[in-house]
Amino acid sequence: MNEIIEIPLEKLHDEALRLYNDKKMDFLESLTGMDWGDSLGVVYHLESTVTGERMTIKTLTTDRENPEIPSVCDIWKAAEFNEREVYDFYGIRFIGHPDMRRLFLRNDWVGYPMRKDDDPMDERNPLRMDNEETIDTTTELELNPDGSIKDKENIIFDDREYVVNIGPQHP
Repeated sequence: MNEIIEIPLEKLHDEALRLYNDKKMDFLESLTGMDWGDSLGVVYHLESTVTGERMTIKTLTTDRENPEIPSVCDIWKAAEFNEREVYDFYGIRFIGHPDMRRLFLRNDWVGYPMRKDDDPMDERNPLRMDNEETIDTTTELELNPDGSIKDKENIIFDDREYVVNIGPQHP
């Protein structure tokens, strides 16, 4: 049976680590952003490749203006792209994520298209026919000891690296 657990935001990372270590939930099947109207959050589908047990955990924040959730990409590497997708479409920033860039939308995109309060018909995002400039830096959100959040800039590619993009949709 698929057990469902709601985890308070401030306990998410510790509880996710406990599930990984103690219950052997070593496979993150999916991580999905959600907009429940009065709150934003994330639903995680987990499975143990050791026992076959499955469970779903969710966490939420009522801060719709600046939604932030602890990252779990240090526990499950697969969470890296999923967290970027959730940021792109819902505006939820993940504290501790090493690469908080947009994944699918342009960097100049305004708003978050999967949120219930987003208006797709307004003129904030006109059709652009120009190529977007490449950005070689990213922002990592770090939690300071006093509880405040600091943006740390990371360099993705240096001048000695060459990137070959493969496929029609690539970050």
